[in-house]
Amino acid sequence: MPGGKVESLRAVAQEGGGGAWRAVVLGQDGVRHAVIVSGADGTITGNTPLNTPRVR
Repeated sequence: MPGGKVESLRAVAQEGGGGAWRAVVLGQDGVRHAVIVSGADGTITGNTPLNTPRVR
């Protein structure tokens, strides 16, 4: 997410073995995403929205 800010980062197990990182990223639109990054090569393997943007 261009312009997003990482709110939290933690190590998690990766499906099939190995490790990965789970970052909660707040996008410029106010939506938080759980982004999974492979520990082996840095590939983004998941991106799940956690909430909807706030209406102003």
